[in-house]
Amino acid sequence: MAYNSKPSWSQRFHDYSNRVMRVGKWDNLNEAAVFVAVITYAASFVVDAFTYLFFCILSNMDPLLFVTEMDRVQLAFMMALILHFLVSSTAITVILVKLYDYMILKPVKSLMMQMRNLNRGDMTDYLLSGKLSKPFASIGREETWVDIVQSYVDTASSEKYLDELTGCFNRKYFTQVLGNYMRTQLMANPITGAPKTYNTDVFAVFLIDIDHFKFVNDDFGHAAGDDVLRQVGSTLRKLFGDVGVVIRNGGEEFLIIASEKFPYDFSRTAERINRAFREHISIHSDVTGETRQITCSVGYVSYPLYDSVEFLTLQNHVDLADQAMYLSKIGGRDTWRELVANKRPPKGFDLTKLCSDPDYGVQKGYLSVRKP
Repeated sequence: MAYNSKPSWSQRFHDYSNRVMRVGKWDNLNEAAVFVAVITYAASFVVDAFTYLFFCILSNMDPLLFVTEMDRVQLAFMMALILHFLVSSTAITVILVKLYDYMILKPVKSLMMQMRNLNRGDMTDYLLSGKLSKPFASIGREETWVDIVQSYVDTASSEKYLDELTGCFNRKYFTQVLGNYMRTQLMANPITGAPKTYNTDVFAVFLIDIDHFKFVNDDFGHAAGDDVLRQVGSTLRKLFGDVGVVIRNGGEEFLIIASEKFPYDFSRTAERINRAFREHISIHSDVTGETRQITCSVGYVSYPLYDSVEFLTLQNHVDLADQAMYLSKIGGRDTWRELVANKRPPKGFDLTKLCSDPDYGVQKGYLSVRKP
């Protein structure tokens, strides 16, 4: 017997109710009409009920009488109120929905269509995916047209957050936008200090350095070096898509904040980064005929490392990922290293030394090094 995946009536009702309750963010007029009608009819009923009660008190009538027991005056007044309730509520609902349609919904959707039809390149498409204000598309509620408009607004003001050469975000985006976003995201999720459960959002901080980049500039020229940086930026953006934010950290270093669902082993991501460099990034000299494959050294840590957003800052995690990357370099390059949390350091520990000297954390038992 075939499995019926069609949602139940209660599920459909629940989904529709959720859409109706997205006040001001409805996708069609039916959702707006239902919301406005419910509010209007409820408000009209309360007003008319109090009016009827007030009339009965002034006229010394019993407001709880059955229709068959009322005199002609009380019955006529009640029927007039019922008629008023139906007509006025319907009229107000129609007027408000029409106003919403003409003043908000149609202009906004027209603007969206115009912006979607604009000629745009790869970077604009990348930003229109919502990366600026919503770095991880897999996290959060269903996108509404208000969210889409916000993405367009982001795009219009995105230039200050972009590295022109690589097409990735820059350090200003990391310090001014991403840090606050990550802190808010983790504080909103019940993962801090609690066991992670299946499908919980988990994060990691990666730092990537292009191996022997100085030799690329020396042997092939700075124009070739710029071409390598562009290749790296494009490759990393395609590799991470909606589950990672790619930032040019400076020079030949790239910083990535990646998101996945628990349980997930981020060493798989590190392997994918190394493999993507080997397979897709190279430089060729028309003069000498030499083609050189480009590799990278990867270091990463889980975020938050000690299951607390208060204990170490996002920048502390970047510093630790940098130490892991350094271990990759002295370990032969074209590989990865992870710094793994063993035990949480006590109060008064040397935070500066922990984030700048990997041997300190390992010797103290706070960290261990994981490698392929």
